[in-house]
Amino acid sequence: MGKFGGISDRGSNFVNLRDHKSFRSVDRTRVPIGRASAAKPLVLLLQGPVGPFFDTLAKTLSTRGYDTLKVNFNGGDWLFSHRKGALNFCGSTDAWADWLKAFIERGAPLVIVLFGDCRPYHRKAIDVAGRLGIPVLCFEEGYARPHFISCEWGGNNARSPLRTEIPTDADTDIPLEPAEMVRGNLFRSMAMDGVVYYVAKALGAPFFFGNEHHRDRAITSETILWARNFYRKLRYYPRNNNLTVDLIENLEGRYFVVALQVHDDQQLLSNGRGWTMERLIIETVRSFARGADAKHHLVFKIHPMDRGHKSYRPFVKQLALLSKCEERVHVLDDGSIGLLIRHSLGLVTVNSTSGLLALNHGKPLLALGDTFYGAEGLATLPKTDVLSASAIDDFWQNPVAPQKERVLQFIRHMYRLSLINGSFYLRNYVEGTAERVVERIALQFPSNDAKPVVFLRPDQAILLDQPDVGVPGRS
Repeated sequence: MGKFGGISDRGSNFVNLRDHKSFRSVDRTRVPIGRASAAKPLVLLLQGPVGPFFDTLAKTLSTRGYDTLKVNFNGGDWLFSHRKGALNFCGSTDAWADWLKAFIERGAPLVIVLFGDCRPYHRKAIDVAGRLGIPVLCFEEGYARPHFISCEWGGNNARSPLRTEIPTDADTDIPLEPAEMVRGNLFRSMAMDGVVYYVAKALGAPFFFGNEHHRDRAITSETILWARNFYRKLRYYPRNNNLTVDLIENLEGRYFVVALQVHDDQQLLSNGRGWTMERLIIETVRSFARGADAKHHLVFKIHPMDRGHKSYRPFVKQLALLSKCEERVHVLDDGSIGLLIRHSLGLVTVNSTSGLLALNHGKPLLALGDTFYGAEGLATLPKTDVLSASAIDDFWQNPVAPQKERVLQFIRHMYRLSLINGSFYLRNYVEGTAERVVERIALQFPSNDAKPVVFLRPDQAILLDQPDVGVPGRS
């Protein structure tokens, strides 16, 4: 038996559970379920961002006195984390929930760490952890990229503690600039890791047969679609550039921006209140044609990662033509959305993080979905949960700017509660970022008597009392 107390050191551990019923027939003495040693609290790592960040985080945790167990759900996960202390899981999400429940009941980890709170296995993990009183630390790409990553207790975006925790006096001294400026080509580093990850995921599919993934994309079609993405970037570059210049120089303060999101983004699918990008385009164009001022224009900004996957440009143009407002509706699929918003009348989105740019520039913001910045004094929100364009109709006529002091208070609160200076992907910053994450975990559990408040859902805060959980080095 190795250092994980019940988790074998020999080779690669593999739990193969086809469904939740089969779990009941498994000899649980042979399933790698165990507890960390008394002197070393255990941190359970699930899926991380593409690349080696979670592997680095595991090493950093180990040097700081923690045990770690990394669970892999596909070949991409395995590629970046397949050393001692890694477990490969194959089975349905229900089987995973059963396994995790048994794991926690046999020896509760100090904390569960994951990237993306809407992924199928992560949703189950958060639900199980919530019922059993285990805190979950959730990562996302970053509300304020490129200098920060998002790191929050209980969830991100619609699950973010920013939705429930009230700003305090502790926020007043928080600087609005990162301690370390992150420099480098973030997109290139992420894309290179992503290509390797998804190739490994495809090659490893037979070994993780039946496992769910948050994005159902075949590697062959992805290669073709990303090639189309690059082609469209080159083809429309002059048009995008000229239109951006024209909007800023000749139409400043006379156009609204609609921020489109990646069509299968989990935050959109899980927290978008039923909105799709097609529905957003249809309702926005129709509403603009019938209710906006005749002097105003509408600009759709396509997400650059969706440029090759969806053909929104002709769709928008055809709909504008049918709505008889084609001269006032424009499409961009490249360039700075922050620059566009800065010179605009306001922003319409479902729950894109680009909403923060509108707040920073003091521009009216309509958020149609559930998001972390959807609070009074910040964004305009729908008056009903029913999928309706009425909020869009009102927005053209009465775009309300966010309250400056409220925005400043919120931004400082976000920097303290939800962000960590660093990067998941740029190699020069990965180790430092991992160190800061470990510091956040250590601050949450400063002693055996600590009772941290961990937000598990937007409407629920649980006071945890775990007297048996200690700090590194203490029994």
